[in-house]
Amino acid sequence: MIQVNKLTKKFQDTEVLKSISLTIEKGEVVSIIGPSGSGKTTLLRCLNLLETPSSGTLQIADVQVSFNGKTPSKKKKKEIQQYSGMVFQHFHLFPHKTVLENIIEAPYIVQKRNKLEVIKEAEVLLQKVGLTIQKNQYPDQLSGGQKQRAAIARMLALKPEILLFDEPTSALDPELVGEVLTVIKELADEGQTMVIVTHEMNFARDVSDRTVFIADGHIMEEGTPEAIFFNPKEERTKRFLEKVLVR
Repeated sequence: MIQVNKLTKKFQDTEVLKSISLTIEKGEVVSIIGPSGSGKTTLLRCLNLLETPSSGTLQIADVQVSFNGKTPSKKKKKEIQQYSGMVFQHFHLFPHKTVLENIIEAPYIVQKRNKLEVIKEAEVLLQKVGLTIQKNQYPDQLSGGQKQRAAIARMLALKPEILLFDEPTSALDPELVGEVLTVIKELADEGQTMVIVTHEMNFARDVSDRTVFIADGHIMEEGTPEAIFFNPKEERTKRFLEKVLVR
């Protein structure tokens, strides 16, 4: 589904990603963990070309793009981005639109689909994420957890094959984290392909098919959650988990 080969990303003279190679299969849930500043979010943004890698190759399904310091064409970028949807840390909802309007905006305006059909699908998604009652409310009337669930529904409305989550609970109060993680777990149970950058170690351990540990711009170690969390091979992985993992 996704193949990354020797991907690098530089911001001026700072190399944030250093020869990253990674394969993600269809239906797989991959969590990316690691210390702050390790390159996790940059890698995620490179997967749908919100950031343009400096070198290497990215292939999603049968679409491949190579990087040599130049920005990919709009056509190639669109071909890559059609496969994935991204949920950000800070929701990015339109403040002047209701929850329902936020969800139908892209399918109706961008994809130019039938409005009644889009609204009908949005109603199903609202029920899925537990926001039917809030559908006519505006973002400033919602809790943080409700905003993030609305953002997830908005992404699902585009019917992406791959879901990308960038620290989906980092902006939430602790008591609101569970309601968002429950929605993501249900998506995992449905066989949705997902890549999740997260600091929720127990969630990564329980939901993922595979866990990737990144530090200093390198993939230090990857494997099943059992292998990474209970029997890590690399000393750098062990040190990180000793600091963050609640067993």
